[in-house]
Amino acid sequence: PKLAIVFLIIILGTVALPGSNGFIGEFLLLMGVYQYNLWIAVFAGLTIIFGAVYMLRMYQNIMLGTTNELTVSFTDIKGSEQVVLYIICALIIILGVYPKPVLHLSEAAVQQLIDQVTQKLTSVN
Repeated sequence: PKLAIVFLIIILGTVALPGSNGFIGEFLLLMGVYQYNLWIAVFAGLTIIFGAVYMLRMYQNIMLGTTNELTVSFTDIKGSEQVVLYIICALIIILGVYPKPVLHLSEAAVQQLIDQVTQKLTSVN
């Protein structure tokens, strides 16, 4: 049960559930794409939905599916595996609720990229 819960938290972070680290990135991405082109944003949103369906079906098949001869001897996570996976889950939730440190860390690089793209676009026109 421990691995199933940890795996679910990681999956929900991957599919960008609000309150997870993945939500912030995908929200910012979709907002930027929407400002550029509505139809590309709609397409990107659909791919996010398809990805979420795929990941959740995978979780259902792996964690909630029937056991077979390969999985019958499987044991739950223990010791150092638990510590590492619990830290990852905590980071998924913490960065989903409070992403400012990571956004602040990447702000200079993003601004430099924006400046370079703007400069290239103005030189073309």
